[in-house]
Amino acid sequence: MALQGVILSWSGVVADDEGLHLHAINQVLLEENLRPWDLGSREQKELYRLHYLGRPDWERLPALWQAQGRVLSPKQREELLHRKALYYRQALQEQKGSLLVPGLAEALEKLERMQLKVGLVSGHAAAEVEAFLERFPCPALARLTHDFRYRVTGEAGDPELAPGQLHRLLLERMGLSPQECLSFEATYAGMQAARSQGIPVLALATFFPLHMLQRRANWAVDGYPQVEWERLQRWFATGQDRPAQAA
Repeated sequence: MALQGVILSWSGVVADDEGLHLHAINQVLLEENLRPWDLGSREQKELYRLHYLGRPDWERLPALWQAQGRVLSPKQREELLHRKALYYRQALQEQKGSLLVPGLAEALEKLERMQLKVGLVSGHAAAEVEAFLERFPCPALARLTHDFRYRVTGEAGDPELAPGQLHRLLLERMGLSPQECLSFEATYAGMQAARSQGIPVLALATFFPLHMLQRRANWAVDGYPQVEWERLQRWFATGQDRPAQAA
């Protein structure tokens, strides 16, 4: 089956902005008299990266609060998400250098020439995604995601449903089967979400060393320049030159 589309997960694939998200989360934790995360601590940095990085905010905030003995009601969760989004947008305006993942623009140009459908999935609020894209414009991304038609953000999520629902909804909007699509991921949570829907995964080593991604994805590369587009198309079309099977 030929490759017809690509899903771009947000964190580490489009935006390298997880530091700003955690800054915003830490502000809310402090306001709630809870311990913030100290990423100067190697142990805490690794713990956060393994268990919380890349999770949708509607999952991540309750999990972080529960880890400190707090249970959030739906109303409390919504209020915290609103505050977190506000602090994220404020931090974004103070950011000096670009937070677009290196090589993204060139990869999007390649996808445009290949005439593939491109979808964008993010567990963050649409307002945060839009604020980022206004701060760091990416015209090719706007063109390829069809002015929101092929975008799914955190508001589409139902906390009671299983991981992967945002990927499933995006596939429906793109009109593609999982076997016709490739999902670019950079976090364990994103890889798990895509694989739960049967979507082959290409992992970018934005946050994790390459060797930590190879058993969790069908392909793993250091960055966009290492993506072998023709080889990927050949595998989708013929099943030959098969990738490593994700464990």
